[in-house]
Amino acid sequence: MDCIFCKIILGELPSEIIASNQDAVAFRDMYPQAPVHILVVPRQHTKNIGELEDEVVLKGLFSLIREVAETFTDGEFKLQFNSGAREGQSVFHTHAHVISQRSA
Repeated sequence: MDCIFCKIILGELPSEIIASNQDAVAFRDMYPQAPVHILVVPRQHTKNIGELEDEVVLKGLFSLIREVAETFTDGEFKLQFNSGAREGQSVFHTHAHVISQRSA
């Protein structure tokens, strides 16, 4: 598989992992759109959020999203999932964008 996020998760590509749990990892976006722009990705590879059906993985993903938002934002943030190329998805591994104009 030639997925950049899978390679980051496996440690095959360098990235600063800023938080993780059993089901997901979080790291800063390489092309941030705001002062805080963090990607939270499940360890399990699925193409987009519509394909992620495992309830345990979903719970772990959202738990890490909440942790990242509490740690790196002032409580106000955007949570965004892009699903499909037309809607802005450029890496086809499910991922959430935690975006905020202000850090904690």
